[in-house]
Amino acid sequence: MIHTIEFTLPNHWACPLINGDETGLDEAELDSFYEFCFNELENLHCVDVKDDSTFVKYHDAMQYALAGDCSTFTFMKLNEDYDN
Repeated sequence: MIHTIEFTLPNHWACPLINGDETGLDEAELDSFYEFCFNELENLHCVDVKDDSTFVKYHDAMQYALAGDCSTFTFMKLNEDYDN
């Protein structure tokens, strides 16, 4: 069974989450992004971003990023033995 989880996250995190391309983020944004990934995305893999971008004051990464344009990101929960 595949488990999916949705988060409302900043749009500028789409490239690093989907493609692993961090070139558009400055050092402070990268630090926040990595902290979010480490703390919130264990065993999760981003598989989709909805085309529902809108400005939001409160989103699922409020501890790590300010209010801004966000979209719904869908993550698939990986099994613990995924790499095997």
